Amino acid sequence: MRRPIAAGVAIGAFAVLAYLCVPLPAPNVAAPSEGDCVELTLFTNGFHTDIAAPVSIFPEAHPLRRLYPDAESFLIGWGEERFYFSDGTDVWLGLDALIPPSPSVMHITYNAPAVAAYLGPNAETPVAVSTEGAASLVAFVDRALVLDESGDVIRTSDGKIVGRSSFLRTRGSFHLFNVCNQWMARALRAAGININARAAWLGGPLVRAVEETGRTSCAALQRPR
Repeated sequence: MRRPIAAGVAIGAFAVLAYLCVPLPAPNVAAPSEGDCVELTLFTNGFHTDIAAPVSIFPEAHPLRRLYPDAESFLIGWGEERFYFSDGTDVWLGLDALIPPSPSVMHITYNAPAVAAYLGPNAETPVAVSTEGAASLVAFVDRALVLDESGDVIRTSDGKIVGRSSFLRTRGSFHLFNVCNQWMARALRAAGININARAAWLGGPLVRAVEETGRTSCAALQRPR
């Protein structure tokens, strides 16, 4: 019996490694250029990541713009409802979040970078995408949001910054292979950043993967005069 069990464990381990490490096709999204560049900003405290995007990439009638009509930028994160709402120190709550079904929420606040302070000590990395990439990011966010009959977002509670943020109902279950940073990596892939979203469990490695693509600034695309 030992050999079949060992073989089964080995096959399972190989399958997981293949799932995590086999390269995915590059996103079919236009790259930014000198005349076509939108700069996003990725914030991380090493564990969790949020992305800041200018309000201008969202249509005027977008539900997030209706929620915060005076916003100039949005800071967006995603995670498991109960653990995201907590202070992040309850290990058992975090482990329970990995076992589906675990309902998810989007955390939305506005006017980064000041509001990113809720993450605690954090680092920020600019991310350059094309106009097409920015529109694809908005479409990714739209697919995640659950709207009511009037087309408005559904607030589950106040967010981390009372009066300036909200937790919103979203689609998708949080689990081991769909944690907050994997969701963020998929959002970045939708925007055209060629990174491995499957293995993006922590914020620090995710940011390093983005930096390795070289897509970290619209200014870097400017030609010398």
